[in-house]
Formats: sequence, structure tokens, C-alpha cells
Amino acid sequence: MLSHEPMQMALAVTLPDDETFTSYFGGENSLVVSHLKNSFEQMKTDFQFTYLCGLADSGKSHLLYATCVYAQERGLSTILLSMKEIIGLEPSMLDGLESLSVVCIDDLHLIAGHPNWERAMFNFYNRFNEPDKLLLVASDLLPDMITIQLPDLESRLKWGTTFQIRSMSDDDKAEALVKRAKMRGLELSIECARFLLTRLSRDMRALLDVLDKLDHASMVQQRKLTIPFIKVTLNL
Repeated sequence: MLSHEPMQMALAVTLPDDETFTSYFGGENSLVVSHLKNSFEQMKTDFQFTYLCGLADSGKSHLLYATCVYAQERGLSTILLSMKEIIGLEPSMLDGLESLSVVCIDDLHLIAGHPNWERAMFNFYNRFNEPDKLLLVASDLLPDMITIQLPDLESRLKWGTTFQIRSMSDDDKAEALVKRAKMRGLELSIECARFLLTRLSRDMRALLDVLDKLDHASMVQQRKLTIPFIKVTLNL
């Protein structure tokens, strides 16, 4: 389970290779990205713990993966775990993770009501709490709202820096699609991006999958992305 590579297999979905701070819809200069980057400098002298709170479409998972990529680029050992994937497994899988430099955990709220997982997470936190370590967790709820039964763990979760990340608006998603397309060398107008949002799922992961399909079709047919071309390609 220990790896210098982000653990994509531990996620509910396989994240694209371009899930980085640069491609984050809030921009590299957003407060949360600036904080996470700065945490890598601060961890040299102090343990760094950040708690991200937001709904599914807020981009929390993007930030977790981007943090792992950022760590890997700096030669740091890292792992990304999704509680959706591992909650049914033995909590002992957390044993030994303290040997890593950066640990990211998604959907932390799912451990609430699972005493063994709560205790295992508390023990891991205590083992990991030292300089040169960075812990980043994400949850749908704030620390005092996830009904953790172990008071000591609830207390630990409040020790770090907490960010409440707002959900992406349709304008945010359109801009994110345009930005992601540009990173791939693909020109997607804001009008085309808005068209996709009105005709397809507003889930960013699904929209990025569509962008992959359009990118491939554009290259094969040597066509620019226009609304008529999108309609034909996606049978809209």
C-alpha cells in the first residue's frame, strides 16, 4: 500500500493526469491552493494538517490528488485513500502509513459511527503528528458536524486549518472546461462550454470525460470544437 505514486486505485474513480493545482478551477492563486503549497514549506519544521469541507462538486478530490502530485514532484512519499473504497476493510490498513511524508484521505466523514475506524484514525493521527509530515483530509461536513463518537478524534480534527469550499457554479464549471481544454492544446469557447452544461450532466467528472471524447474526435477529424460539431459527435 505504500507508494511514491498517488494511489489512484484507492479512489472511486480514476482521476485524470491533469488534476493539478494549475488546473484547479479556483486558480493557483486561490487561498486554499496557496495554503496547501505553503504547507510543504511549513512541514519542514511543523506537522501540517488541513481539513477541506465541501459538497461533491466543490473540487475537494481535485485538491487531494493535486497535493499528491505536488508531493511526488518534490520526491516525497505519498498516498491517497478514499474512505468510500476502504471503509469495509480492516482499519489496520492505516498501520505503517506514518512512514510516508504526505497522506491524503477523502470522504473522512464516513468513519463516523465505526468505532474501530475512529480509533484507528486517532492512533494514526498521533503517530503521524510530527515535523516533515503533511495530512490532508476532505469531508462533506465540518469536524463538529460528522458525529464522531470518539471525543479525542473530534478534537484532533479541529486542530488544523479548515477550509469550507463552495460548490462550483455553472460559470465556474464552464471556465474550468475552457481552462482544461486549453491545457490540452484544445480550443473550447465559453459558448461551447456553456452549451455542454445545458445539455449534459453538470457533474465535473462526467464533463471531463466528455471533453476527452471531444478532444479525440477533434484530432481524428481535424475539426474545431463548434456547437454543431459537438452536437454531431455527442448525438445531441
